[in-house]
Amino acid sequence: MLSVIIPAYNVEKYIERCINSVLNQYLKNIEIIVIDDGSKDKTSDICLKISENNKNIIYKKVQNGGCSAARNLGISMAKGKYIAFLDSDDWVDSDMYINMIEEAEKNQADIVICGFKKLDENKNLLSTVKIPKRNNKNEYIDCTTEWFASPCNKIYKRDLLEKNNIRFLLNIYTGEDMFFNFISFFYSKNIISLDEPYYNYFMNQNSVSNNYKNRTDIYIVIRELISFYKRNGVYKENINKIRECFKYHGIMYPFDVLQKLSENKVENWKRFYIKIKEEINRLKEIETIDIKIYYYYRIFRLKMMWLKRFKKMLIEK
Repeated sequence: MLSVIIPAYNVEKYIERCINSVLNQYLKNIEIIVIDDGSKDKTSDICLKISENNKNIIYKKVQNGGCSAARNLGISMAKGKYIAFLDSDDWVDSDMYINMIEEAEKNQADIVICGFKKLDENKNLLSTVKIPKRNNKNEYIDCTTEWFASPCNKIYKRDLLEKNNIRFLLNIYTGEDMFFNFISFFYSKNIISLDEPYYNYFMNQNSVSNNYKNRTDIYIVIRELISFYKRNGVYKENINKIRECFKYHGIMYPFDVLQKLSENKVENWKRFYIKIKEEINRLKEIETIDIKIYYYYRIFRLKMMWLKRFKKMLIEK
């Protein structure tokens, strides 16, 4: 009935909790596919031990190729009517999949979405993201929300992915999830949401300096999205969705990262700034006055930070 795909890479601290949360589901007809993406810690040993005691777990270790490649392999191996994705440091409530499957079956839905909780290392609740009901599938295509991009708070009908050859972009580390959902939502006929926050998202408090380098991948994703809509003859109808993606993910988020890098005095952040400006200039075909004003506003905010720092230096002298 359901195939749950778990990519795992060096997560010895979390993988057992993750897999056990699926084993403990009220829904029993579950195929668990664990793709070990070349782990070098004890992740492999833990996965092997659990899989030996549970026949519904398929464990496969591959050379490191990234999360997208691992998920794509999982899709090709899956036999369930529905597919779910689970990140290896997260976990799910025991009634998540049975309720989502029931909703999918009742409404003949291609995709079912649920809310999620954000938790810290000690499982303290940081925030809850809920999903209001929307009138049609187009209203669910909203990349400005917290719940749209991730594939993990959703289940997908496997036929939807197979018939339309929907896969994750390879060698992309920012926005590949969002692109997958743009394409999946485009081909789907019926999308249903549940307001309950069944998914538990572990907020890993790593420094921004460790994850900023792939932030410019988002511009590849936006160009791929433009190409997809043009190939399917629906570019004009979807131009506003692309512009929203550009504004929020191509300007707002990268500049938020730039601000944090600047504040933390991370080496080479100016090189990252130049790269962002170059990439944004390459997307002038979707630029509007509103986007242009917002872009220069974010540059102004960044430069004001430099001015404050310079002023502080002068005062200290």
